[in-house]
Amino acid sequence: MLLELLILVGILTVVFFELYPVKVLKVENCKLKGKFTKTNQKSFVVHVHTYFSYDSLGKPEEIEKVAQTLGVDKVFITDHDRKDLKGFFPPSDRLVFGWEYQDEIYGRLLKLAEGKYTVIAHPNNEKKAVYRFKNRYENHFFYELVNLKDVLQSSKFPLTLYFFFRSVVLYPLLGLKALDYFPKLIPLKSWIGLYLKRTRGKLKIIGGLDHHVKISFWEKPKKFFSIPHYSWSFYILKNKTFGEDIFTSLNDGSFYLSFCSSEIYVAGNRVLANRKRYLTFNHFGDGKVSVNSCGKIEKGAKVVAIYVYTFRVGKLFFGLTPLAVFRWDETSAKGG
Repeated sequence: MLLELLILVGILTVVFFELYPVKVLKVENCKLKGKFTKTNQKSFVVHVHTYFSYDSLGKPEEIEKVAQTLGVDKVFITDHDRKDLKGFFPPSDRLVFGWEYQDEIYGRLLKLAEGKYTVIAHPNNEKKAVYRFKNRYENHFFYELVNLKDVLQSSKFPLTLYFFFRSVVLYPLLGLKALDYFPKLIPLKSWIGLYLKRTRGKLKIIGGLDHHVKISFWEKPKKFFSIPHYSWSFYILKNKTFGEDIFTSLNDGSFYLSFCSSEIYVAGNRVLANRKRYLTFNHFGDGKVSVNSCGKIEKGAKVVAIYVYTFRVGKLFFGLTPLAVFRWDETSAKGG
């Protein structure tokens, strides 16, 4: 009897977390115009550390190999307070060098591509004093809307625990797809609200991994082991271009944050995704949010977020999970 009760409780617990979150939403039901087609987008990851940071053991050769395997076109390395690393790495078309440092005026910053781009790092982390957003920025700065390390530190403990348990159980069977639960940990709506309140949507948004390897074994290029493995964060969060050139996309902001290998593109004022059931959340500067089922980008929207869901019953949606998010610029009629 006790065993049966424990099994029942276990099943109900799994069902609860798999269908989490459950939301009542007022959704504009409209017909989707257009069909998703494969595009020639490029992908890049930001905020990656190597053994040149005091708190990481990651190796450049491992980054290169993982990026090649997962199809990541550029890796923006930002080791702590190191501006001189380019000469220490083997020649690579994938690795782009910058640094992370503490600025007296602006707080925690990343410099990408040898200082060409500036990113406000950890703006959502209130636990560490040096990370706290100082409400000072230049209009050309980027804003790290999602940082994977901050997600783990801010998510609800039961969700984090279930994510790790689920990943350990399913990883031998599903590989990286076992990590598809991670986006549920991201308080995306809250962080978009903070971004709009702080910047009024002026800054380009970007996603950062803040990847530090804590355990590393390396014998030769084909034999290595690390925790956390670069492939985990590279899979969970990539930045993907709407166009075909990464630096052009960085300059004009025409890229989006992609979670767990999702892909979208914008056609006019419609978002098309490589999923069947998805919702489009339009976030406005005054804090209002509208939701529709046809990928429509509303006039005046500042940030657009795409969610998938497991199923719906009327206005009740189960298993809402972030798929992608981008800043919207009406004047250019594209994400960015």
